[in-house]
Amino acid sequence: MTIGADPARVFQLINRFLCEHSEVGRYATMFFGILGLNGRLDYINAGHPPPLLLRRGEVTVPFVDGFYPVGLLPDIGYATSRAELQPDDTLILFSDGVTEAMDPNERMFGVPGLCGVLAGLQKAPLDHLQKAILESVRKFTHGASQGDDITLLLIRYRATVQSAMT
Repeated sequence: MTIGADPARVFQLINRFLCEHSEVGRYATMFFGILGLNGRLDYINAGHPPPLLLRRGEVTVPFVDGFYPVGLLPDIGYATSRAELQPDDTLILFSDGVTEAMDPNERMFGVPGLCGVLAGLQKAPLDHLQKAILESVRKFTHGASQGDDITLLLIRYRATVQSAMT
């Protein structure tokens, strides 16, 4: 971001750099967002699993705009998408290791499994949500070895006094 505040330009430069300097077929998925005090989320999703939104106890997948991963195609263009968060909304960002975690019969935990854990937990503290997700994945896999990392980032938007008054 030191080259400017335009996320799309930053992604294009990262993409071009990775295409020029990494092995063929190596790429990275990324989700990048800037959350403003007013709840505006400007984001780019480059091939990463779309975050979930927990709002009033219901889980949705509203961040469906996406692009190719970085490092895959050198001349791909990226653009910023926008969403509006409401007070107490919770974003659930996760690596594909969460939804692709498999049980001994090679069934995946999946997005429905993740949504099922989160439904109705709007008021739960973030550390409780994190523990609930990780415990559900652990129980689902019954100790089966996993082929990918399991990473979570939970963000709860709290309206500022100023933005709540407007």
